[in-house]
Parts: sequence; C-alpha cells; structure tokens
Amino acid sequence: MDRIRTPASQRKRQKGMHSPKFSCSYEIKFNNFVIFIMQRKMGMTRRTFLMELARSKGFRVESELSDSVTHIVAENNSYLEVLDWLRGQAVGDSSRFELLDISWLTACMEAGRPVDSEMKYRLMEQADRYPTLNTPESEVPLFTASKVSQYSCQRKTTLNNCNKKFTDAFEIMAENYEFKENEVFCLEFLRAASVLKCLPFPVTRMKDIQGLPCMGDQVRDVIEEIIEDGESSRAKDVLNDERYKSFKQFTSVFGVGVKTSEKWFRMGLRTLEEVKADKTLKLSKMQRAGFLYYEDLVSFVSKAEADAVSLIVKNTVCTFLPDALVTITGGFRRGKKIGHDIDFLITNPGPREDDELLHKVVDLWKKQQFGRDLRRYATHERKMMLDNHALYDKRKRIFLKAGSEEEIFAHLGLDYLEPWERNA
Repeated sequence: MDRIRTPASQRKRQKGMHSPKFSCSYEIKFNNFVIFIMQRKMGMTRRTFLMELARSKGFRVESELSDSVTHIVAENNSYLEVLDWLRGQAVGDSSRFELLDISWLTACMEAGRPVDSEMKYRLMEQADRYPTLNTPESEVPLFTASKVSQYSCQRKTTLNNCNKKFTDAFEIMAENYEFKENEVFCLEFLRAASVLKCLPFPVTRMKDIQGLPCMGDQVRDVIEEIIEDGESSRAKDVLNDERYKSFKQFTSVFGVGVKTSEKWFRMGLRTLEEVKADKTLKLSKMQRAGFLYYEDLVSFVSKAEADAVSLIVKNTVCTFLPDALVTITGGFRRGKKIGHDIDFLITNPGPREDDELLHKVVDLWKKQQFGRDLRRYATHERKMMLDNHALYDKRKRIFLKAGSEEEIFAHLGLDYLEPWERNA
C-alpha cells in the first residue's frame, strides 16, 4: 500500500516558522502550554487523532510549528533526531522548547491537565545510547522497561535480535511444552522470547530485564543461568530428550501433529525410518503426501523462489478471480531472506466469492502470532472484536470502517508497525 506523501508545496511552507494556527472548536483551559506534535515516525492519522484529543481536553495544540510553541512532543524520535528535524525547519535556537516524549502527552491526557515535565519525560542526548558489552556501567542509561508493552502489536521488533542466545533457548522450551500440550508454559516462553527480541541491546545482567512484561519465574531462571554459564542446562536437556527428538522428527512431516506423534511414540517408534518401515500404520492422505515430498517440504525457500512462486499463484488465482489481489506475507514480507514456506494473502474486492480462497485467508490469520496478539489486544484493552471480516466496537455497537492496516491500528489506538517490525 502506498504511503500518503506531503505535497512538495506544503513541505516548502513547513520549512520556515509560521503564525499560530490552532483549533477554536474547543475551549482552551491551559494557555501557558502551546503544544506541537511531530508527525515524523508517527504518521498523519495518529497525529491528527492526538491533536484533537488534546484539544478536547483543553490544551492549545498548533498544527504548524510557530514562535509561540512551548512544548514539542515526539514519538520514537531521539533527542538528536528531533534537533536534526528542527534544523530542517530553520530553527536556530531549540533551547526555548521543551522536547518531550509522547509519554508526557499520554500522562496529561490521563490526568486531564498538564503534568510536570519531569526528567523521565524529557528527551536528552544521553538517552540516545544503549548499553553494549563494552559500555562502562556508569555510562549506561536507565532503560524504561515500563514502556515495553505486553502486546507484540505495540512493540517494534526488527530482524536485529540482540538476545538470540536467550530466545533460542526459550523457543526450545516452548516447543517442548507444545509437544506436551501444555499451552500455558508454551506461551509463557514464546511471549518472553518475543519481548527480548524487541530490545535494542543485549541483556547482560538480571537488572536489564527488571520491569519487563512476560518475565515469569521459569523464564528468569533460564536467563540467569545463561548469564552465569553461557548456556541453559534445561534447554540442553530438552535437546537430548528422546521424546522431544522423536516428536521433532514426527511433526516435521506434513499432516502429522502432536496427537499422531504421541500415538507413534507409544507404539515404540522413535524415528521417521521406523515409521516408514511399519506396514501396519494407516497414514492419512496428507501424511502420505508429507512423506512423499518430505525433502522438498523441509528445504529452505529463498526470497527469489518466493517471488517466482508468487507470480505462479497470482496467475492461477486470477484465472478464477480476475480482480483478486495476491500478496506475499509472513516472514518474507517482514524482510527475511529465507524461510520454510511461503504465505499468501488472497483478497477479492469484487462481488464474487470463493469458499476455498476464504479458507486460505482464515488459515493465514491462524498462522500469525502477531495477528493473534492484535485480536487479544482489541478484546482485552479496547473492548472491540477483530476477526477476518471486520472490526466491531462492542461498547458503541458499531462496525468501524477500516480499509487498510493503518486504519485498523488507528482505531485500536496503536502505532502502525511496518511488516518488517513484526518479527515477534
């Protein structure tokens, strides 16, 4: 989807300082505060929403930067990034502004009045650095763990995972609990892995995870052991466990799940060779196909191969539904270069329907962990219901118009995350 770009003439007008412009539709209660909200990294829709919200609370908010502005609010911008932006607006002296994080505006909205611009809300030069293994402890800035959401749809997660040694161990533990059909502990480790993947620095001490969500006792024990010994004995034990190794092999076959793996293991089978050699087993149609094309199905897929397959899928789908749109999703859309499979989103804007295509769309949503958290957030935090068809506000009892991902995020009050920021 193309982004909405500011016309060149409008960008030129924004280069200089302007006369004050602010909404007069609300009563201004706090005249000493003149707020300007930066659109950079925020997006026009969210900025407009926040501006109107602040005005409805009695704050004076200007649409353009002017000499009367006292407070500049930024989101996901560092101190140096804001200064660089101000230089681009021909602002010589930035010291007259209070440069504040979006959390200050959020606190004001919750209080219904201006709150003190305490140190924790201010953008400062030292906050631009993150600790590394070579950073002296005295120079390491405090990391605001309370700002890390429990929901992956509220966190930016790129492919740059600084804590792979922890997340690899968590995913092994999660898979083992999945094989034991213990969903609670499985999700505990998966969510912990998701949180650590979003951190912009490597965890080197237990203090680094203090205040982070999804850090249960089991998770903390694994982290502490890896910090002290360099590896997790629990994850190592799992990798050497006979049951885990057998289930790992069995479930790698298309059409074989945990139930079937449990049945084969109870029969004394331990390897795929033993399964194929057992003539008494009655395999389903999918399982037979899984064994027949096993090598192809477990092979890695490159981005070039995914693009080539995409053309084949588009041509085939358009044979039946000429107006259908086919989009590569999953790992390749998030920026990965290789994967185990290729996921597609197939939509038809026209009046015709196809039951098989609908099933494929449903399967896609089921496979996205990120999508599951988005629906969980909508239900628990916004009292809304998000499914494959619509976004419904249960309190207002209305369906919300949403023609794009950006609009869905905006309705939920979330920052829009690009596909490559969803590697949760």
